[in-house]
Amino acid sequence: VARTREEAELPYPRGTVVAGPRDIVEIARRLIGADISEVILAFFFDARQRVTGHCEVARGTLNAARLTPRDILVRALAVNAASVAIAHNHPAGVETPSRADRQVTAVIRDACALVGIPLLDHVIVTDTAHHSFRDAEGWE
Repeated sequence: VARTREEAELPYPRGTVVAGPRDIVEIARRLIGADISEVILAFFFDARQRVTGHCEVARGTLNAARLTPRDILVRALAVNAASVAIAHNHPAGVETPSRADRQVTAVIRDACALVGIPLLDHVIVTDTAHHSFRDAEGWE
């Protein structure tokens, strides 16, 4: 199928169905995998897990970025998202989640559940590797 240059460059075309963590990983890696500072992205989905949009919610330093549930939920509510996923990079090249990564993920997941917008996954990417909290912790 021939696509226009603009369509080929879209990192996450609206309407794309996300089948699992690997789809989020591939897009996040393209967008932020080689960035030199930590960047956190939020992806928004409709009820059929089709992408309705994404945005950068935080940008930090070489090894840290501040993130709160509000950073995700204000935007998710504004776009009427049925669910969300978040992704961030580790510029040092190690995909293993830090203690802070684990803590903020738990807080965000709880906050999302409280307002009825499930957190589908939180992925950490580097230019060559990734970590999916959904896969690693068996989220349902």
